Amino acid sequence: MTTMWTKITTSKWFYRLISLAFALLLFTYVNFNSLSFLNNSDNQYRQSVSATRKETIKVPLRLDADTDKYYITGYPEKVSVDLEGPSSLVTTTVNTQNFEVIASLRHLGLGKHTVTLKATGLNKELTYAISPKTITVDIQNRKTQKFPIQVTYNKNAIAEGYVTEQPKLSQDTVQVTGATDEIRKIARVVANVPLSRNTKATANQEVLLQALDSNGNIVNAVLDPQTIHVTLGIRLPSKTVPLSFTTEKGKDNLDYTVSSSVKTVKITATSDVLNKIKSLTVPVDVSNIATAGSFDQQISIPLKDNDLDAADPSSVKITVKASNTSSGASDSESAASAQRRSAVSSSSSSTSSSKSSSDSSSSSSND
Repeated sequence: MTTMWTKITTSKWFYRLISLAFALLLFTYVNFNSLSFLNNSDNQYRQSVSATRKETIKVPLRLDADTDKYYITGYPEKVSVDLEGPSSLVTTTVNTQNFEVIASLRHLGLGKHTVTLKATGLNKELTYAISPKTITVDIQNRKTQKFPIQVTYNKNAIAEGYVTEQPKLSQDTVQVTGATDEIRKIARVVANVPLSRNTKATANQEVLLQALDSNGNIVNAVLDPQTIHVTLGIRLPSKTVPLSFTTEKGKDNLDYTVSSSVKTVKITATSDVLNKIKSLTVPVDVSNIATAGSFDQQISIPLKDNDLDAADPSSVKITVKASNTSSGASDSESAASAQRRSAVSSSSSSTSSSKSSSDSSSSSSND
């Protein structure tokens, strides 16, 4: 028996039968799992298709009208649509939004009208409800007109003593479209530049445009562009004044005169400071000039002493001429004159003495 079992187990047919059995078992296992997966997937698909779903989405409202000829107001840009139907269809519709909600206005004339909204392009298996169901629109003749842009701002927000420059705009005009009656109401189109309190720096801003009537109320119209870039220069004021010089710390025996090719200077300061300055006198220190002559110097315009923010030019070249004082020359002349008078007096005294001696001799001879 043992010998026979040994022969069977060592036979190549034995191994072939064992391999076949394992292969059959493996095939059965794999196919069983695959069939189970397919059945589950099929059941899920059937459940997905047969299940219903509700979803609400916002979609744009399209006007079926001659918008080149008419200007229409009163309608919402978007409306709500409640969708219901097979879950897969609802999901696809929400994701693609391949349908439209339309307000048909082509058969209507000027004035106000109430119209019912309709949806087109939806799958027939879906049901829907639009909210609002109806809208009231106002149809008017359309008009487009260009207007100049005016820049406005709060002048009280500018720091005290500062001034504003002429505003610079990215464009000077705006195209306004609306109902003819509304366009006629427009008195001006403004770009109001918002400023913080005590503003001292130039404002560079993108500003919203507004069409206003004569009472300052906003007119219902479409502006193109809706915004523009505005540069509003804010700075200290300046003015040009005569420039003069005065010397200080000079020698008593010298007279000084100062000259320059620069006759005026542009000064920058707050308004109240500028209003007080009619001319600018610059002091020149001549303490280092001890002899007569001509000397060139470069001096700076004193800002702090005059409450100035800036000066143009900030420094000037001057020429200082020093000469002996007239009092010193007069003293010399007086001394020379005194010496001459003393010499004349001495000469007169000698002449007088000689004459007296001569007269005495003549008298003695006569005697």
